[in-house]
Parts: sequence; structure tokens; C-alpha cells
Amino acid sequence: MIEEDDRNSRERTLVALSHREPDRVPFDLGGTVDTGIHYIAYRNLLLHLNKSHLLKDLGEDETKLLDPIQGIVSIDEEVARYLRTDVRAFRPNDPSSWDLTVLKAGHNKAIIDELGVKWTKRNGEHYFDQTSEGHPLSALVDLEDIERYPWPDAGDPARTAAGLRESIEKHSKDYAITLGDPFGGILATGFRMRGYANFYMDLAAKPSLACSLMDKITELKMEYWRLALDKVGDLINVIVLEDDLGQQDRTLVSPKMYRKLIKPRYRRLINLLKERKSPWTYIFFHTDGSVYNVLPDLIEMGIDILNPVQVSAAKMDPAKLKKEFGNEITFWGGGVDTQQVLPFAKPEEVKQEVRKRIEELAPGGGFVFSTIHNIQPDVPPENLIAMWEALQEYGKY
Repeated sequence: MIEEDDRNSRERTLVALSHREPDRVPFDLGGTVDTGIHYIAYRNLLLHLNKSHLLKDLGEDETKLLDPIQGIVSIDEEVARYLRTDVRAFRPNDPSSWDLTVLKAGHNKAIIDELGVKWTKRNGEHYFDQTSEGHPLSALVDLEDIERYPWPDAGDPARTAAGLRESIEKHSKDYAITLGDPFGGILATGFRMRGYANFYMDLAAKPSLACSLMDKITELKMEYWRLALDKVGDLINVIVLEDDLGQQDRTLVSPKMYRKLIKPRYRRLINLLKERKSPWTYIFFHTDGSVYNVLPDLIEMGIDILNPVQVSAAKMDPAKLKKEFGNEITFWGGGVDTQQVLPFAKPEEVKQEVRKRIEELAPGGGFVFSTIHNIQPDVPPENLIAMWEALQEYGKY
């Protein structure tokens, strides 16, 4: 039996994921591409820490990005240790047939990902986004167009080569390890490939076409995870899945449509993961927004972790969610609101929000503290420090 004072970050997180109380609430900052920090906010935090003499000898070297489209950084190990984060993120390597493609045109810059989706960042903007010409299957007519499309090789051994296992092994004894996949959510990728208007019409009027596209995306994800779990599955603790199922006041599609068209694809994927994952590995599902109406479906399929609890969305009251579902699913995120509180409140108000969320979500375990989605560029470093100090004060069991 692990003694309370002897727990390291890996053990602490696994205790929480098993719905028991560790010594303190585990803390994730940068452990996934959905629980990270934008490079501008990160650099501002480093400058603040240096000026406050809280963290020395860290300059403004070029920041490594975990996700270039969102501008999410790969946090320096020294910073992660100083902040006592419990999670370390890993991403698959690029396949041998593809390199990140960046096009420059005047003040515009574009990234073409390996699915052929084009992302554009204009001068002065902080993120890459899709424009109307960025959807590679916008002109899709029939099922043959899906088959003819030059899909990537999801099982390319290069994805888990080039020292990936060795890199994970350096951290796997001490920290909780997460691993994601390169293809995005089944529903979200449909929108990205076809465009929102087109894919919404497909779902409503041409469901066989929409389902064929989602089947292809599901197959890519399954092929990748067969490779990944075969090569590094014994080292990882959290399988990261992500999609867009919710908006501020409702789900993106009706619960009925979700259960008929989308859930069966996820069931296939999750069944594969459950068959191949290790006993100490949990399935993490990221979706923003109001997902209360489909949360029982996620649990029924075998999702272990919901990220985040977007407390500002409809029906996402954390105390109610904890009472109804806290024994069945871990809440990862929900520690502080990133829409209004973290960027605009005073530090003391941030601390009170953190205290309230811990009181609601931490009892009995099943809670990992992180912000509600990524920390945005406009968040003052003083508020990040206030969040962290409140977690240290109130996050002890």
C-alpha cells in the first residue's frame, strides 16, 4: 500500500482516477492539447516568475509548441516541476510521408495538416482557423469520392519510432502519461473535411454519406491506436480522445442524432481501446459545452474521464454533476472558468472560484484540477499565480 507522503505524481493521479482520495488533488497544466496554455500567456507567466525571483535562469528561448494550430506550448520541464504538475503529454511522431506544411503569403500564414485540412492565421491573430477554402472534401458528391481521397497512413511505424518510447520511459515512473492521436474527433473531423454547412446537411439529408465519412475517420483512429498501444501502451495512463459535442446551451446535434449516427462509431473505437489498453490506463474524452444530455452515453460506452466541466454552459453545474455521476466518471478540468473569471477577475476572486470548484468536485477523488480548456493569451500571470496558490492551499485532502 502506498503511503500518503510517498506518492509521486503518477501514483497520485492513478489514485484519483480510481475514485479514491490521494494526498492532494492532481494538477494538470499542459498534459493534453486541451488543458494547456497559449504561448503568449506562457511567456508572460515566465517573465512574471523571473521578475518575482520565483523561477530563475529561464530566458525567453523559442517556445516549443505541443499544438501549433491552437498555439499551445510544450511546457519546459523545469517549469512543470516548479508548478508541481502531475501529468506529462506525449504526441505521436509525424508519419514518414508527411511534414508540417506551412505556406506564407503576405501577412497570411497557413498550415496544411496531414488530412489535407488548411488552417490560416492572419496578421495579428493568435490562432489558426479554417476559412471557406480550407475544407478538402467540400465538393464531396458520393461514396467513391471518400474512397479516392488520399488518406494518410494511420499505421505508419514512424509514428511511434524516433525515440517515442524512450522519451516516455524517462517520465513514466514518476508522472501520469497521456497520449493522443493525430486525427481529431469523429464528428469534428467531419465538419473540418466538409465544412459546417455541408456536413450538417449530410447528417440530416444524406446520413449514409455522413456515416461513410465518419467510418473512414473511425478506421484511421483505430488503426493508429492499434499501433500506439502495441508499441507504448504499457507506459501510458491516459488515452486522450477529443471531439466537439457541445455548445454553450445544447449539444451540437440532437441527442437522438448523436445516438443514431455518432455513438456507434465511438463504441467501435472505445471497444478496441478497452480490449487493448493496460489495467492502469484510462480513457479521457474532451468535449466543451453543454453535454449533460449525452453524458450517460459516454459513461455507458466506457469513457472514464470527462474533460472539461464547462461550468458556464447549460446543465453543467459541477455540484449536480458530481452528485449524479461522480462515482462513474472522473472530472478532469472545471477548476476555474477561462471565459470570464481567469482573464478578467481579480486574483482574490480567482482564488475563491478555485476553492469553490475544489469543494464541489474533489470529495471522494475522481477529480484532476485543470482549467476549463486552454489558458488564453489575455490571462494575466497574476491570476495564474492566484489559481496555483489556491490549489496548493485548498487542494489537500
